Amino acid sequence: MFFKPFKTAVVFSALVAAAILPVQAEDFPSRGLEFIAGYGPGGGHDTMLRSMAKIIRETKIIDTPINVVNKPGGGGATALGYLNSHKGDGHYLMAATSSFITTPLTADVGLSYKDFTPIARLGIDPTLLVVPASSPIKSLDDIKNAGRVLNVAGGGRGQIEHIATIMVSEALDVKLNFIPFQGDGEVASALLGGQVDFAMINPGAVSEFIKSGRMNAIAISTERRAEMFPDVPTFKEKGYDVVASVFRGVVAAKDIPVDAKIYLYEMVERLQETPEWTEQYLKPNGIIPGYLDADAFAAYLEKTNGIYETNLSNLGLLKKN
Repeated sequence: MFFKPFKTAVVFSALVAAAILPVQAEDFPSRGLEFIAGYGPGGGHDTMLRSMAKIIRETKIIDTPINVVNKPGGGGATALGYLNSHKGDGHYLMAATSSFITTPLTADVGLSYKDFTPIARLGIDPTLLVVPASSPIKSLDDIKNAGRVLNVAGGGRGQIEHIATIMVSEALDVKLNFIPFQGDGEVASALLGGQVDFAMINPGAVSEFIKSGRMNAIAISTERRAEMFPDVPTFKEKGYDVVASVFRGVVAAKDIPVDAKIYLYEMVERLQETPEWTEQYLKPNGIIPGYLDADAFAAYLEKTNGIYETNLSNLGLLKKN
């Protein structure tokens, strides 16, 4: 290990506790680490974890071997069950995005976000409100004052684009008709083809259309403006409380030893501080930096779970108890 001292008070306390048992602390890791992607090769989980493994190896953050494995199925449910089967073992690290929250809420998997150990949030995928360049909609006030029900394209029912649309509807006090499509490509085609009035979509899917002038971005669902789109205002700065994004983080199994937590905390903290992480992962994939340490990520997951639970309940998509 080549770690520097960790910053948070909580982990400092853990370090003191671990120091009492120096032999135990030296025992981890006793073998290679396994990074678990809940979706197939080439997907968001897989891309993030393989980027992590590559950069960790190249920058020599740790000298422990890392193996990335894919456990697709059930909207992430297979990966959840797999990681849970290794409770108490810190050698496993799983990618966590919105399905880490939504799948336990909508499917009977017998688990929730509370059954795992938060390690860190590494970034966020915001949602953009975009219109065709020829649209009369130039601002959020134009949507508010449209005088009719507008049609909105986005991903599937219950996904972040749907939830963001509900939040926009409530914030602007207007009725919107959400139309789900299969994938960002279909959403962009529907918007450019005039089938809908505006779309809620991942920025990476429409950045080229915006650069070429075929689409205009009206607002972005982050707390602060995104470096990728510095001229696009947030909903909040326009007076509307809409903050909705897909988080990208990592979690470990429940009840892992203190020394394992420290090892994973510091590995991920050092990773996200490297320029390679920004240049090789965040920028190419349109991910907005949004690092949260373990404690802050735990609080974020609790808040996010509440937001999803409320909106999925309103949509009638919560699992029946």
